[in-house]
Amino acid sequence: MTKAEYLNKLKSYLHYLPESEVREILLDYEEHFIIGKEKGKTEDEISKELGDPREVAESIRSTYDFSTKNDAKANTQTNRSPNAIILILLIVLNVIFVFGPFMGLVGILIGFYAAGFGIAIGGFGLLLRLPVNFVLSTYIPGVVTSTAFGIGLIAMGFLVVILGIILSKLLYKLCVLYIQWNKKLVYS
Repeated sequence: MTKAEYLNKLKSYLHYLPESEVREILLDYEEHFIIGKEKGKTEDEISKELGDPREVAESIRSTYDFSTKNDAKANTQTNRSPNAIILILLIVLNVIFVFGPFMGLVGILIGFYAAGFGIAIGGFGLLLRLPVNFVLSTYIPGVVTSTAFGIGLIAMGFLVVILGIILSKLLYKLCVLYIQWNKKLVYS
């Protein structure tokens, strides 16, 4: 999809926004095309990287504040102040009940990464047949055995790291949802 096609589709999907907002968004996306071209990418590659214009518009819609009124006198956003009591209660709740388990989950994720790298390093050690006489003085594995176990441990280590990455992404999404819920409570 060319730059013009992409921007026209995005503009058509953003019809619900004020014209000034649409212009600003289109300028941002036009800048992405300029930067991409400087890096030697084609317009088609850039449009694929940016994603489907409809999905981009839906994402923008989910972040746009529609609490403003559509009449002419309320063209600017209204000033909303946070509810102080709810804010204080949320801070206490988050510090007492949320921060500890969150740090525990972060520790578990760090453990996944450390275990994965440790297992992979052990596999590389077996694969390279590093001396193991000081640990296993009675039995030294053969070439085929140590090679097979080394490859297996490397693969297992990478799988554990990949599992850590997947769990990290899940924790990130849950944190974003939780923060949005907190903001919604405070500013409603």
